[in-house]
Amino acid sequence: MFSKKMMLLILGILLTLTMFSNASQYPNKPITMIIPYSPGGGTDLNGRVLATEAEKHIDQPIVVKNRPGATGTIASTEAAKAKPDGYTILFTPTDPMCTVVHMVDVEYSIEDFRGVMGASFDPSVIAVHTESPYETIEDVIALKDSDKVVNRGHSGIGGIHHIMFEMFFPAAGITNYRDVPFEGGMNAITALRGGHVDIVGGTAGAMVPSIEAGELRLLAVAAAERSPFYPDVPTLKEKGFDDIDVAANFFLLAPKDTPDEVIEVLEEIFIKAAKSEAFTKFAENNNQQIYIRDAEAIYEKVKSDYQKFGEVISGFDK
Repeated sequence: MFSKKMMLLILGILLTLTMFSNASQYPNKPITMIIPYSPGGGTDLNGRVLATEAEKHIDQPIVVKNRPGATGTIASTEAAKAKPDGYTILFTPTDPMCTVVHMVDVEYSIEDFRGVMGASFDPSVIAVHTESPYETIEDVIALKDSDKVVNRGHSGIGGIHHIMFEMFFPAAGITNYRDVPFEGGMNAITALRGGHVDIVGGTAGAMVPSIEAGELRLLAVAAAERSPFYPDVPTLKEKGFDDIDVAANFFLLAPKDTPDEVIEVLEEIFIKAAKSEAFTKFAENNNQQIYIRDAEAIYEKVKSDYQKFGEVISGFDK
């Protein structure tokens, strides 16, 4: 008879062979793409276009699952704990991986994931309603001498747009403000359009319909250079805020123990999706810049941003 140790060894070999067989046949059922924000926002729209294009290269559908809440940490926790078989992946912006994790207790870290690919980026911008008294970013800076409490909206505490405000307001000397966080950038934009907040930090891509409708006005871009889509909008750097360079990178991750063979398939089909005519047109229409990174490169970018924002956040007043 086999010893207990021998039986465990055989069982381990069989499990390994089963996992390898399953990976080599991947995918043989629908793939779920978790998105950490509400439908209609920049992350959601990016993810849906990529999913539609990527599934053209496989025989299975890619199903989008929106899991908004807690600045993306609910969805990220679910993805981190998912079975590492490639059937649950996370399409996310920078926030849940690189900023929020430094400000609140979460049940995951970047070490719980593997990179799949990076698709694009969109700098953080400051916007107001077109009927706002703030015509320029200088008008906002002038609030340092005002008693007015500024209601500033964004996609959540710890998100990159909140971080951008946390960098800008103290540097500008503005001390009277109230944070109004929302579950996703689209909800913050809707609140600005409705007059419920005074100012919003978000991505210009998510604001395109409102900008084109004449409802929102961009005041500044938090980037080293002006946006090619809004060349008349100044950067915060031009106004003397040299260190405020904040952007939402959009990328795809998988649980850390996902097999290499599966990552290679996902990387291939989603890079093809990012190079597709449909995604290129989507990016152009939404004033978003495509920047494709492979699995290794995007993971290095995430780690770099994690460290960068960690250093910034550690300097905030507690």
